[in-house]
Amino acid sequence: MRNILLPLMLLVSLAASAQRGSREYMPSPVAGSLWNTPGNLNPFIPGYFADPTIRKFGDTYYLYATTDGTGNGYGPAQVWVSKDFVNWKNVILNWPTTEVVWAPDVVQQADGTFRYYYCEPCNINVGESQSPLGPWHNILGRTDAQLVPDRYVHNVITLDPQLFRDDDGSEYLYFTTWGIYDGFGCGVAKLNPGYDGTNKTDARGWHEQAPHPIAADDFFSEKRLIPNTELKDIFEAPFVFKRNGIYYFTYSSGSCHTDTYRVQYATSTTGPMGPFEYRGEILTTNADGSVHGPGHHSVLQDGDNYYIVYHRHDIAKAIHGFNRQVCIDKLEFTPDGAIRPIVPTHDGVLPASLMKKSKQSPVNLAYGAKATASSTYSEQFQPRYAVDDNNATLWKARYCNNYTGKGTLQNEWLQIDLGEVKRFNQVWTQFEYATFFYQYHIDISLDGKNWTRYASRDDNTTAGSPMIDTGEAKARYVRMYVSDTQKNGHFPAIWNVKVFAASKRKDPRRLLPDTEDMDLSAVEKGYPRLRRKDVEVANRLEAYSRNYRVVDINADDYAQGKILNIGEIKNRCGGSFKGQGDVVVEVKKGKYAFYFDGEQSLMSDFPLPRTMTYNAPYTICAWVLNPEVGGIETVAEFTQRRNDLATIEFRQGTDRSNGLIAHNASFENFGAAEQCTKGQGEWQFWTVVYDGYMEQIYCDGRLVKEKNSFLMIRPEGNITLGSSFDGAHRFTGYIHSLQFFDKPLSRAEVLLAYKTPSDTNDRISFPNDGLQLRAEAITPDYIRMDVTNTEGQPVKTGLLNYNYSIGNGPKPNTRVCTAVVTDDEGNVVRTLTSTLAVDEGQFVIRRHAEPVRLSSASPDFNDNPVDNGARVLEEVEGDFVMQARVADFDGLSVRNCPAYNEAGIIAIEPDGGFVQNGVFPLYNCGNMLTQVKHGRPQFPVQNGWQFDPWIQLQRVGNQLYARRSADGKTWTDMPGSPMYVEGDTMRLGIYQTTYTANVSWAVVSDFVVYQKRN
Repeated sequence: MRNILLPLMLLVSLAASAQRGSREYMPSPVAGSLWNTPGNLNPFIPGYFADPTIRKFGDTYYLYATTDGTGNGYGPAQVWVSKDFVNWKNVILNWPTTEVVWAPDVVQQADGTFRYYYCEPCNINVGESQSPLGPWHNILGRTDAQLVPDRYVHNVITLDPQLFRDDDGSEYLYFTTWGIYDGFGCGVAKLNPGYDGTNKTDARGWHEQAPHPIAADDFFSEKRLIPNTELKDIFEAPFVFKRNGIYYFTYSSGSCHTDTYRVQYATSTTGPMGPFEYRGEILTTNADGSVHGPGHHSVLQDGDNYYIVYHRHDIAKAIHGFNRQVCIDKLEFTPDGAIRPIVPTHDGVLPASLMKKSKQSPVNLAYGAKATASSTYSEQFQPRYAVDDNNATLWKARYCNNYTGKGTLQNEWLQIDLGEVKRFNQVWTQFEYATFFYQYHIDISLDGKNWTRYASRDDNTTAGSPMIDTGEAKARYVRMYVSDTQKNGHFPAIWNVKVFAASKRKDPRRLLPDTEDMDLSAVEKGYPRLRRKDVEVANRLEAYSRNYRVVDINADDYAQGKILNIGEIKNRCGGSFKGQGDVVVEVKKGKYAFYFDGEQSLMSDFPLPRTMTYNAPYTICAWVLNPEVGGIETVAEFTQRRNDLATIEFRQGTDRSNGLIAHNASFENFGAAEQCTKGQGEWQFWTVVYDGYMEQIYCDGRLVKEKNSFLMIRPEGNITLGSSFDGAHRFTGYIHSLQFFDKPLSRAEVLLAYKTPSDTNDRISFPNDGLQLRAEAITPDYIRMDVTNTEGQPVKTGLLNYNYSIGNGPKPNTRVCTAVVTDDEGNVVRTLTSTLAVDEGQFVIRRHAEPVRLSSASPDFNDNPVDNGARVLEEVEGDFVMQARVADFDGLSVRNCPAYNEAGIIAIEPDGGFVQNGVFPLYNCGNMLTQVKHGRPQFPVQNGWQFDPWIQLQRVGNQLYARRSADGKTWTDMPGSPMYVEGDTMRLGIYQTTYTANVSWAVVSDFVVYQKRN
């Protein structure tokens, strides 16, 4: 929930956080397999879904959930169906037709019909059907009629409906969100069994201060506020069930965007309307953060067994908290009926009645096979993750929209090597987004050279998961080409591919419930864009033909050596910007510049192109001089919508949340107050790059900030200069040039744009000339090399590859460094050499070489590392290199440690945030990089007890690079490196912790800090 009473919500959130202190919950223990272990059951659904309600009708399980992963929980109504809890099929429903379908619940009535409850902020609607799959119709007749309005129960915000049926058949509807306000809590209303639907009065327009008769007054016989004095910390997501005469009221607390989201409960023996007694928290984020933000759950009873089905954040931990996935673990009770704290797992657990699997189940030949791909976005999304039958892992290609980075469109592909020639008859594909269609084809080969077509879906317009392609075949290699996606900005990405061995005994499709008799016409009527693409290939080719330029204005076009007034700014790409009053062009600190004095607001006579629809990649490049930085000053706004995530607004300002980029959202907005303030009165070159997953901010060619985002751009209306489109947030300052591209620039292109004279009309590309080798002694034993341009900026591009080597120089203490530069086809472009003098005299060296045995036992390390296992050895200002060796470790000789033991080096910022580079052998983590600041992202290498003992942290400005080494000389960058840090001075040292009360130990030696002499 984003915009419901947003200002009040933020104030309450801050107040609540202050009252609770830094720790809001007790972390769950870490148990079971690692998150990326092949075959894990959790998550048990392939995709992003939240707020799950699990129901069993007949012999089939139905999982109703919020469609997630689209930035704000937006998506069509849908349901997952299964007979074995392992193989699930997604089905889109005909109703409701809104894109906001939150927290659905479906229950079967005594007459065999079904009722569908769901919420939009902030009301509840109810539908009916003869089937749990629909077609549904609103019980009040009109499709969008409201049954339960907001504040229907005084001091209850109406959201998250859940229905409980007691043993006597009476039914109770629970609903709430933001129940933490004083005097607030959860609403409960008892259904009137005599309601016959006669009163169909829509609740739209109802208000508790001026009520009028509505259908809800007949639908319910009584209602009550269950106060938060009975339900401590209640935020939302009530779920009530009954066991052995006890009513269990379970609910979610904390923020659904963060690790604080968790499940707590209260009980009553009086009745389903209470009063209730608070009993404690039962499901929380675990100690290593791999189970993050678990909550908004339902409970499944299977005989005498109970299971909790809940959502948690995806392993990548999307910053907005809306990439949630559905998991299941078992509920355990004490003899007196208390719920034991749940240990959330990645393994998951099947209901007891489904533990025995059929021996005739077809074999998935792709499981564990070798997988390769045309490209990979990052280590987080490797090709092998598409063949591991694990719904937490995903292969994602490097580029969305079939853009390769070379100005061409290309089908991304995933190839599976079955190891030998095998027979199969079906291929199942689970794409990243189940409710949107993908276009693709599948080729097969016996030898990897000669290929034949197995399936042709390049014209597919049907969404689904899994996508099933059939046909008897014999092959060793299976290659899937993804030619396009329905939604602009979606990547070719796959959770799992399953290749089933040919079997006459059992058709693999029988693993899935039969839903083929659904009335799809009703679905398509409700969702008219169900089979339409956002952007056609022709639109993308048109973008390529204009070199992806949308906006390109430059004051050099008006340079006449004097101040002049202009009433129109010409766009080099065609069109212009006009407004009331002239814009002054003058020379400002060596650049011709458009001067905005706060009175101008210019509008383009052209809109954004179609390619900027939905989650569209883009780049902004701008030379800006701001004489006096205000809170928020809009340089340009490229959209004219105020929908969530639909805005691209480029700003200058000191607002830390949205003083640079605003998307009309909370988490996706960007601020860079420090950089804006430091650059006051000087020219700065700002670059904003969004590639469909990561949004990056560069200032003068250097990365300032980055985070993953998801946008929902609607290219309607025109582009504004000097203010937001509604005339607010006026900019006062100078613009030399401004460019907008409907593609993401690479790092090399960003550097080139910063260094290139701004009056060029050529499409940005990186030339192969002007390359040189820069070699730098990081420590006396470690030399780092980069190929740079003539300005000394590192060149990182997919067009060139670099192979480095080091040899002894002609004189003592010298090294000859060599880089062989090749293009992407392997042709040698240039061989570069550099002779480097290296000796200890170049460095200020602070050594603590003696081994130090550390032993601690405290769960409070993350709150205060210095008092709970860390030892500060140096305090350093400016850039540095720190390294040490983990010389011994509890359990190293037997490869088994009795505690959650971790040890290594630590760098602590002035504000208390810190970065750890250490070893944590348990769960096969091995070397692991962790940052505790705004969250706790962790990046394990997964080398377990074969960890590299040498570890290093290097600070360069605001970037902290982390590395590991087997010998202390040859270093490898850690995943997650570099990390952003702040403050001039850092405390450096070593640490050991178990994060628990369990005692363990480690030995750290050879600690040293290097700093370059001036």
